[in-house]
Amino acid sequence: MACQRWRVMVLQAGTPYTFSQILELNSETEEILADLGYRFRSAPLALAGAEVPRLAQELGPLRAQMRERLPYVPLTNEAAYRAFYVTPLLFAALDLFRFKMNIAYAVGGGRLTGTVDSLLRGRHDLVVTGMKSEESERGFQKLAVQMVAVSEYLAMPTVGPKHPRRAQKAERTRRAREAAGKARLAQGVQTQIFGVVTAGPVWQFGLLERGQKRVTQDSETYLLPRDLERLVEIFAGILGDSSSEQDDVKREGERLSWANS
Repeated sequence: MACQRWRVMVLQAGTPYTFSQILELNSETEEILADLGYRFRSAPLALAGAEVPRLAQELGPLRAQMRERLPYVPLTNEAAYRAFYVTPLLFAALDLFRFKMNIAYAVGGGRLTGTVDSLLRGRHDLVVTGMKSEESERGFQKLAVQMVAVSEYLAMPTVGPKHPRRAQKAERTRRAREAAGKARLAQGVQTQIFGVVTAGPVWQFGLLERGQKRVTQDSETYLLPRDLERLVEIFAGILGDSSSEQDDVKREGERLSWANS
């Protein structure tokens, strides 16, 4: 008789967890993702960048500022890393091409609850997660859990407004999303969620594939300020060009945090 493989569950079935509670378990990323219904692997990601006009011209001063200021800014905690590296890069990218940037994005209502540092929304969604430099081994675990949480949160149905006129408008929008979503779903639109985790100078990407229920950790890392242009090109390739009119209908069953504002 063949021996049946089994393992002890890390997460208790049906129990909700915050991001911090999962990190406190000190378990392997593969085990946690397996309990959440996802497979895990580490492999090179083919992250195609996009050409951005005036890229070198616009980012040259930012690189020079990073190098000049570094000796005078003690990078002793996560807040310092975020202020010195992360925020300037994100806003530099936003100045070069447009996307929606949600800062301190709260997710909940499912098995995972917490606040994501930043959720960038364009052609694809990109989760940005910060970590402490001494937590580099656990940084991707944090990112992986947050990508799963964002994916499942965005897939939840939205609650329609109670006002009659708003309800009618919401119903028309829902029908438009559903029609467009069915047409686009066959083309693989929004079947992936990207992520990037950073301790400041070091950046590492991840990919969540919804259909395959798989999370991939990129085997390559990028370093600031050396890889500044390359990072922005990757951001542009992931987020792409996205007009507000298309945003209202292109994600079937997904929350649009700005659509009803």
